[in-house]
Amino acid sequence: MYGIPISNHADIFEDESTEIEEENVTLKDIVSLINDIIHVSETCHVLDGGVSMSFGNIPLSTFNKTLTKHLDVIDTLKREIKEFEKKNKLIITRLRSEEKKEKELTQKVKEETKPKRRKTELL
Repeated sequence: MYGIPISNHADIFEDESTEIEEENVTLKDIVSLINDIIHVSETCHVLDGGVSMSFGNIPLSTFNKTLTKHLDVIDTLKREIKEFEKKNKLIITRLRSEEKKEKELTQKVKEETKPKRRKTELL
């Protein structure tokens, strides 16, 4: 049967014994991120340029081919974006966590600087 280890013992990992080592973001990671963004934007430019084309003497056939090509490019973009997120997961996670920390800090400052309202008691 598939998925059963030969020793018939389940592989158990304790949270304490499993450590994920985080590496610092390097300049190479940032350059890779920028290059991947450029690559995705070049693919998007194909969609932008295809919209302004003329259809010639046989418009339905040309429109069909154009539409089919645009759908192919959209599928390609989906794959490229997934690959982009996979390749740059570390830096994207770090950027999002920094943004989240900044929002929490500004929210905390706002809460601390709000004047406290007096509670009025009903008689």
